[in-house]
Amino acid sequence: MEKNRLFQIQNAIVKPIKIQASKWVGGVVFPNDMPGIFRHRRYDPLNKTRYKDVVIQANQHNNIVDGIDNLKFYSGKYIYGGAFHPHFGHALTESIHRLWAFNSNIHDAIVFAVLLRPNTKRINYSPPRWFIQTLKILEIPLAKCIWVTNDCAFENLIVPEPGSELTLGPKDWYRSYLEKLQQRIFETTYDLRKDKRELKLFLGRTHIPLGEYAAGEKYLESLLVNEGYICLKPENHHILEQISYLMSAKKIIFSQGSSIYSLELINYLDADIACIPRSLSNQPFYPHIYSKCRNYIVAGNSENLLILGISIKTGTRKIPINKYPYQVVESLRKNDFAHLLNWNQEDFFAQERCDIMTYIYRMHARSKKTESAHYLKILEEYLQVRTNQNQGSNYPINNSIVVKSRSARLNQLARINQSSNYLEIGVCKGVTFNAIKIKNKVAVDPKLKFNTNKYATENIVFLEVTSDEFFRNYAKKFNSFDLIYLDGLHTFEQTFRDFCASLSLAHAKTIWLIDDTCPGSYAQAQPSLQNCAKLRQISQEKPDVC
Repeated sequence: MEKNRLFQIQNAIVKPIKIQASKWVGGVVFPNDMPGIFRHRRYDPLNKTRYKDVVIQANQHNNIVDGIDNLKFYSGKYIYGGAFHPHFGHALTESIHRLWAFNSNIHDAIVFAVLLRPNTKRINYSPPRWFIQTLKILEIPLAKCIWVTNDCAFENLIVPEPGSELTLGPKDWYRSYLEKLQQRIFETTYDLRKDKRELKLFLGRTHIPLGEYAAGEKYLESLLVNEGYICLKPENHHILEQISYLMSAKKIIFSQGSSIYSLELINYLDADIACIPRSLSNQPFYPHIYSKCRNYIVAGNSENLLILGISIKTGTRKIPINKYPYQVVESLRKNDFAHLLNWNQEDFFAQERCDIMTYIYRMHARSKKTESAHYLKILEEYLQVRTNQNQGSNYPINNSIVVKSRSARLNQLARINQSSNYLEIGVCKGVTFNAIKIKNKVAVDPKLKFNTNKYATENIVFLEVTSDEFFRNYAKKFNSFDLIYLDGLHTFEQTFRDFCASLSLAHAKTIWLIDDTCPGSYAQAQPSLQNCAKLRQISQEKPDVC
């Protein structure tokens, strides 16, 4: 039976992998009669086969002669390990499940077709450290691996059927191999496991910058830690230690992602596993996990996610929003993963808002050329979801705080995040600015209409420049601001430009107050300041005191 799972090619050409239009172009140059089970494939939610590779057919004799003279040629017998993607999840689901066929007494080496990235080192390529650790677990010396970064030819190349495929999971015949591997790992990790008993693990993503974790996850993580969960960050541990944690766990909650995929080296866990979705489909995870654990659930409903994101040159970075986070909580409670007695939806929303602003701040720092409209769209979509929910909620509104002036409102906001750095755009007579009780303050206005010398100190700075000039020439001299008040030119275009420019001076907990967003009269609604002044003169409307 084992021979039926091996396909041999003479004078085989192997190409490095390049991704083109979601296809993995490269790998083995296929003979005409090569069955599909030996190819690089996945299955979609409808269980239809999708080949990720592109067939480059050989001639009718299964031999490839043309062009071999110009390639590096390897004599001997080799095992094809498959496409190698230097990403933890892809590598463990798509680059190790052909290695069952390798026998160092028979085969000269294992051949991996490396996915080429802009920074891939083609000469003397070395895989990530965690994959070297994985090879050691599989008892495969690194010296027995050939990393194809340029077209190569092999005298005899054996392509094994993968024992597990992404979105399909492990095949029945492969389970015996995994069982033997797990037993070996079990014996190897005894010292790592001896102090770990019936653990509860949370595998989150909040420690990964722009890790596309669901907004608000930090709050849920804190509640789980309070209930005895260990927050495991796989990147900080040797892969054997990761597996030892999994083997010792009785409850595992993971934020949908590759952190769970060290499970690919295990046949079965006596544990309950819950997945918190962060994409609209988590179907690919199901076949890899459900048959390997005692119980597997998806906490909440992936259809209730709102995916916000910005596309940049290095790829699209997303931040998911769960429209109904309480469903996740209820699911974890119902399936006995956690009690979460201290859950407070308002605290969750506060963390969620913080995560949204952190995301925007980091994206802005990463891609200065991204148009500001993208950031505004993210905020609009998010606020629309939460506003619609709040309109239908029965939460009591706190009317105990009565704010009588702009300065009182700003001082109230300053207490929320304990502001120590304040920026005001549009100061005019300084009525508001001079009443703000914050240590470090910066005032920006092209024409200050009061004696600034009376108020200026080492910590209180007055700049008589336009906001555009401030952000262009002065802003870098200051630390990030905790509270920003925009009351400048009173037009949408300028206010929006000021807001976008101020993002570079903000941090995750910065609070903005933007004036004149709701016109109090027909005159104030005019986009032209000149028209506004004329209408005010006609109507005898008094201008606001700033």
